[in-house]
Amino acid sequence: MKINTEAIKQLRIQNGLTQNDVAVRLGVSEATVSRYESGQIFKVSPKVLLGYSKLFHVSINSLYENAETEWVNALEAAGMHDPRVAGFIEYLEEQAQKEAFEMNDLSAREKEVIQKYREADDKIKNIVDTALGVAVYIDELPDPNDEV
Repeated sequence: MKINTEAIKQLRIQNGLTQNDVAVRLGVSEATVSRYESGQIFKVSPKVLLGYSKLFHVSINSLYENAETEWVNALEAAGMHDPRVAGFIEYLEEQAQKEAFEMNDLSAREKEVIQKYREADDKIKNIVDTALGVAVYIDELPDPNDEV
């Protein structure tokens, strides 16, 4: 099946991510993401598809052109009416929906902070990461007022 190049590009843009951001999260090169979006590569590994699904909180089927029809045709052509195949697809869909729900459980402020972090340059991200690391470290220190 052919990946919906326009859909993955629009999802990336709507989420304020660069091709490099997506590449890092998917474990592929930026050039590969560019080729996915331009249609130069249209067969994507299941691992990458699941990565896109999780990253953008969408179903795997929504990442394909004419997905529903093509899935049915492919299964029929292969003679695969095995319920395990349907079960696996259903499992992947449920995982993506679960992660989307968890992301939607964030407050507006948390989403705003995440968006600002995504838009920040590496220098700012390093400062934020360091500050969070220090905050966690300080939180783990024993309180000097506690009795030993």
